[in-house]
Amino acid sequence: MSKSKKNINVQLDTKKIEGKDCEVLTVGKKEVGYIRPNEENKFDVVFGEDLFHAKTVDEGVETLISQYHLHKG
Repeated sequence: MSKSKKNINVQLDTKKIEGKDCEVLTVGKKEVGYIRPNEENKFDVVFGEDLFHAKTVDEGVETLISQYHLHKG
């Protein structure tokens, strides 16, 4: 018996956080984390209390999704 497939709404929206325009990732109705530019022309990826670094926004989105799947339960 197989599981039925569920469609999950994933959104990336721009929001001001701490005075900077950030990309906020939302899965369903839950805000997962955000991506903000840093001084080195790269990006900081914030997932809860954890901070990761990414070269592009796409890499940041991948990091947030992988962390979300790792920690959901």
